[in-house]
Amino acid sequence: MRAKRFHMVAVLAVVGISCSSNSPSGNEGTGGATSSTGGATSGTGGATVGTGGRTSSTGGATTSTGGSITSTGGSVASTGGTTTGSGGGAGGAASGTGGASSVGAGGATSKTGGAVGGVGGSGTGGAGGTNVGTGGSTVGGTSGANPSAGCGKAPTAITSSQYNKGTTIPITAAGLQRRYVLNVPTNYDNSHPYTLVVTIHARDGNDIQMFNWQYYGLLPQSNNTAIFAAPNGQMNGAPCSGTGVGESGCGWPNPNGQDMALMDAVVAQVEENFCVDTNHIYATGWSYGASMSYEVGCERPLGGTTATWGVRAIAVYSAAQMSGSCKPSTSHPVAYYASHGTHDSVLGYSGGVSLAQNWSNADGCTWQTPTSVTSGAHACTKMAGCKSGYPVEFCSFNGDHTPFPDTGQSAGSWGPAEVWTFFSQF
Repeated sequence: MRAKRFHMVAVLAVVGISCSSNSPSGNEGTGGATSSTGGATSGTGGATVGTGGRTSSTGGATTSTGGSITSTGGSVASTGGTTTGSGGGAGGAASGTGGASSVGAGGATSKTGGAVGGVGGSGTGGAGGTNVGTGGSTVGGTSGANPSAGCGKAPTAITSSQYNKGTTIPITAAGLQRRYVLNVPTNYDNSHPYTLVVTIHARDGNDIQMFNWQYYGLLPQSNNTAIFAAPNGQMNGAPCSGTGVGESGCGWPNPNGQDMALMDAVVAQVEENFCVDTNHIYATGWSYGASMSYEVGCERPLGGTTATWGVRAIAVYSAAQMSGSCKPSTSHPVAYYASHGTHDSVLGYSGGVSLAQNWSNADGCTWQTPTSVTSGAHACTKMAGCKSGYPVEFCSFNGDHTPFPDTGQSAGSWGPAEVWTFFSQF
């Protein structure tokens, strides 16, 4: 990460479980976006369904004013996000035909260039450097970065009018016409490999809602260091097509892997058109979106063999397993973060704890039951003994079904900052 600081209840029937509303207070019950009274405990919060949830009144009434216990997680500073030493050398040597031809004097020179952010690739690399192509862009990246095909060139399939505006981008996946929303840093530099965060909406949500919610509040946290992509779900066997903020019933049933195919297609298109650090791709989501994120972590771990891409870590909020039955792999660990309200009336708290235990086992951690907060503040438990670089963290908070602990909305919630701190350590 480039910032400087930088899940099982019994299998639930997807039909009838409401996992999102347009109010980020999110106390859905069985209502969500389709209910006039909002969630099981959201009072009048659910009534703000078309507004994107930014002005929810009493949604998540059972949430506390907690947060008095500061999480101990995420205190480890990023070790790769801002260090640029070896990026140039690795980029020059592994840059397709350009890299191969630059191994000589040019390649050796571009290693020095890497430390100064891009000079070696096209300048001091001599003849070898100018042939580096996408490898040359690596020298402007960070240590450990692996640049995508979109580095060093302008986008060809995505225009500037299609990102940073909540505009939907059409894409074909598994023979279906799907779509997603994209945000790129406002100071985007195609020689710098960026983190990619795949942000997955809850049931009754959509890609436009993710833009409206600033990708679960992570966009401002990223401070122009990440690209955000929000795929759009499906319902009743067809892609969701609503144009408002959220769409009733829209979710992630993932029949025959259709939704996973969408994730594959979105990541591939973003990597082809923008400079992505393929070693730092994350998935995050709430409720049904948490379920799909869990499945992504299982089926698309970084270093796995089932796809050309993989996630380094996932962050889930109020999770259950509904988008598949995949189990985490001990061979390809994925760092795991979860938050869950102890009074969750939609997807039970104990189920969320069980999912965290699955990942704790897969990541080689010594499992301990997370501290459960029943009143007052929140508490985050970090598992001990995990494989190096693959931590597991579970945050318990005194509240209901929401992606934004304590407050029920992004503003004032400790959730987004805790997640970004977790991602930033890699």
